Amino acid sequence: MTSTETGVRRTERYVYNSLHWAFPILPLAGLAVVAGDAPLEWSLPWLALVTVAAWAGLVVLHTRLREAALLPASGWDAVLVRNVELVRRLWIGASVVVAATAGFVLPPTAFLLTLTSATIGSVLAMPMLGRPDTRPMLVGLTGVAVGQLAVWVGPHPGLAEPTPRVVIAYWSAFATAALLGYAVMFRNVLTSTRELERARFDTARLAVTEERLRFSRDLHDVFGRTLSAVALKAELAAEQARRGRPEAVDTMHEVQSIATRALDEVRAVVRGYRESDLNAEVAGARSLLEASGIDVTTVVDGVAALPAPVARAFAWVVREGTTNILRHADADQARVAVTIDPGAARLVLHNDRPHPASERIGSGLAGLTERLAEVGGILSVQRGDDSFTLTATVDAAALARLRVASDEPTTREDA
Repeated sequence: MTSTETGVRRTERYVYNSLHWAFPILPLAGLAVVAGDAPLEWSLPWLALVTVAAWAGLVVLHTRLREAALLPASGWDAVLVRNVELVRRLWIGASVVVAATAGFVLPPTAFLLTLTSATIGSVLAMPMLGRPDTRPMLVGLTGVAVGQLAVWVGPHPGLAEPTPRVVIAYWSAFATAALLGYAVMFRNVLTSTRELERARFDTARLAVTEERLRFSRDLHDVFGRTLSAVALKAELAAEQARRGRPEAVDTMHEVQSIATRALDEVRAVVRGYRESDLNAEVAGARSLLEASGIDVTTVVDGVAALPAPVARAFAWVVREGTTNILRHADADQARVAVTIDPGAARLVLHNDRPHPASERIGSGLAGLTERLAEVGGILSVQRGDDSFTLTATVDAAALARLRVASDEPTTREDA
């Protein structure tokens, strides 16, 4: 899991817990009822009903969020139900009864009456946020209505303070709207986080797809026209040979010439794809890995002093190594380093969190080994429990030989 994914999961946990903050508080708030003036034969059944309503609401909220693909798999899945409609009816019925009977058991003081009625209204309306398409205004009005029902219905035993009930109702509605406003904000953060995570994966996938399309487009542009010409010339030569005309030999020579030019053109395209500039490959690798949420460190030192064959081989190692990180690791960190010292030129690609090792050797690493062998280099792989390092090395003797072959002067560092 990348650092970005870790941050996403942490945000999801925070937001999800924020949406549930009041469900454990609601039964606790009901405990204050037991210490009030209402008889226990009223307060205890009411407290049990509050617990049932809170549990049913929690189940509805979690199940709806999971159905909307707003949550990853977690331990909360234990509260998922198959028939959420029955639990939804239980939540609605229990909530209405709780609000309608709250006036018979709620604490007598204005402050506690305001607090408990607001908590009842906001918590019992919060499961409506399980559906992303639910309008926030509807959720807020429902919560305020439930809270007001708790304020206005019932005798409220012991309420002897001179504070008018209308003042209590106002502050109860204000607190309910504020609590539900925060809950709506948390849900929006959760929705935006999931959308950004999907966009990040889409960006990385599109980057790889775009590169493949570029290569296929170049091959099509070069090869399509040439193959059409070869087919037409070959058909003409066959018809001329069938008629016994001597021009068939010249036509076949033209076919040979077109095919030779086509081969040169294809090699040029492939060379441009495979033998990209090393600096450009490192920059492209950094961009692609960062688009996948990986923190990347790059060190490029003395690339200009590399013989062209070595630079091309290193560029291909960077390209293939980057693909391996994306396909075979859940990396948080990656490092690409190109260094030249008096003893050798070295390219190191390191990442953490590799997938478990496979017994089968991939064709990509085998191809890299062959490419490096052509320039006198070697490829080494170091795999740890939580790290993977790919190292390409070309020693000083091979560098000197390639510089002589390429008419490149020996640099002072490798002298």
